[in-house]
Amino acid sequence: MFKKRAKKVNKVSSKRSVEVWLGDEILYSGELLDLPLKEEWILKKSIEFFDDHAPCYLHRGAVTVRLLDELWESAGEGVASAYIDFSEGAFVKRL
Repeated sequence: MFKKRAKKVNKVSSKRSVEVWLGDEILYSGELLDLPLKEEWILKKSIEFFDDHAPCYLHRGAVTVRLLDELWESAGEGVASAYIDFSEGAFVKRL
């Protein structure tokens, strides 16, 4: 009578591991979801996406998911990212 709903797969919530490098030094190694993001980028993107200057937890979460997904996509290219809260010039690599 009742059908089961299909599971939604959130690309960011699946176990994705990354490393953050600065030169020859590893600054971070762990799951993508635990990567610290710069507050300024969360606020900037919240304004861009939602016109929200003081984002609630829902908007903050949506922005975080988008930023992490962008990081994951660019991680394969070894591009330095301004989103992460590490030294300037640090870059993310997929594991």
